[in-house]
Amino acid sequence: MKKISLLVVSLLLSSPVFAGDEVSADTGVKLSNSCNITKNVKTDTLNLADVIELSMCNNPNTRQAWLSTKVGETAYKASLAGYYPQLSANASYQKSKSNDYVVDPDGEVSRGKVAEAGLSLSWLLYDFGKREAGVEKTFQSMNSTKFQYNDTLQQVAYDTIVAYYDALSAVEELAAVKANEEASLKSFELASKKFELGMSSKADTLQTETTYGETQLATTRQEQVVRNANAKLAKMLGLPPSQEIKLAPSFANASDDVIDKSVEELVNIAMARRPDLQAKMASVKASYAGVRSASATYYPTVSAFGSKTWDDVTDPKFNGLSSDKDGYVVGVKVSMPIFTGFENTYSLRNAKYQYAAEKEALQALQQDVELGVVNAYNQYKTSVKSLSIAKKLFESAVENEKVALGSYKAGKGDIISLMEAQSKLLSARKELISSQYGLYTSKIALLKSVGELNLQNLGAVK
Repeated sequence: MKKISLLVVSLLLSSPVFAGDEVSADTGVKLSNSCNITKNVKTDTLNLADVIELSMCNNPNTRQAWLSTKVGETAYKASLAGYYPQLSANASYQKSKSNDYVVDPDGEVSRGKVAEAGLSLSWLLYDFGKREAGVEKTFQSMNSTKFQYNDTLQQVAYDTIVAYYDALSAVEELAAVKANEEASLKSFELASKKFELGMSSKADTLQTETTYGETQLATTRQEQVVRNANAKLAKMLGLPPSQEIKLAPSFANASDDVIDKSVEELVNIAMARRPDLQAKMASVKASYAGVRSASATYYPTVSAFGSKTWDDVTDPKFNGLSSDKDGYVVGVKVSMPIFTGFENTYSLRNAKYQYAAEKEALQALQQDVELGVVNAYNQYKTSVKSLSIAKKLFESAVENEKVALGSYKAGKGDIISLMEAQSKLLSARKELISSQYGLYTSKIALLKSVGELNLQNLGAVK
């Protein structure tokens, strides 16, 4: 039994809580320097843990989502600048000459020189909450990107697992189709031999020959399905679609702690844990902060300011004498908007509309989440029953094919019954494969629907 790697431990985290916290460490791993892939996809056989690790590191969606968290963090840190004083420096130097100036004994025109330097400081003291609201808006936007990152990780992990199961299922169905092709060939050979011995009609031979051709066509088509499934998985791993991948069957032992709960409990878990829902809640908070920020523009701002200057002036009117001047200014300024061309009015309305729209989007997402959990729960329960029925159906189809083949060999059965039995066996075998992988997929889908697709609930890979 192989545990999912530590890299996947880092990536498949459950949703973090950010509200009210300071900027925390990165969620997940830094994809730029923490993904040391040890598997060679061209030569090694990959199991489920391997493909998850590859998808986490190579899939562009995960990298894009991680970079978005960096954008959110830097925007939040930039917004904190409003709490600090702003200091700037300036310096200038200039020379001037004029024909009105006195010419010195050497016949040169006297020139004036001015050198200036200064420091200016401003510090916003109070603005009725606009600065605070702006910081809160960027903080919640940062939280939203982090929850979206978590959601992307879970989505990529889910899509990768499904693609992995689809690829394995396609290979198993190919084996089933080939087995049916071999059985059809044997039926054709048997019918041909019996015809040669005068024990059956030419029609039996022709029917089995036609059926054998159909099974060959089915095999060819299923081979294409295998190639397509391989290409889809390769894309999830950030590889060229033409890259052939060798797979070893392995399955996630999904925890029953989540799966065996009632649908009502699962809905409650989803409402508290779904990262996309948490991201939208953060967006609602950011929009509300935007309303607060826009409302504060109607009120005055109080700022402190100060400056220090140094001047060095050489004036030719005074025979080239120079003078040094310096000084300082300090004060407090109150600025009150009187009329802004209705900009503040419409900015506030815009912020309120955005806030209302975000709340409606949150409500719609909550409904979608609830429906998604119910659908995933029902699908899982159906998959459990379907697998049980599919096993019985397959066992019955195997016995039926054996009886039909034995009867035809003994001359008691007809070729139509044999071909029908073989067709039902193929259908039952494919249904069993589909039901088995459908159960695996439905478990993962149920975990994903409640936002609990993490290492603890994914369990060991066996």
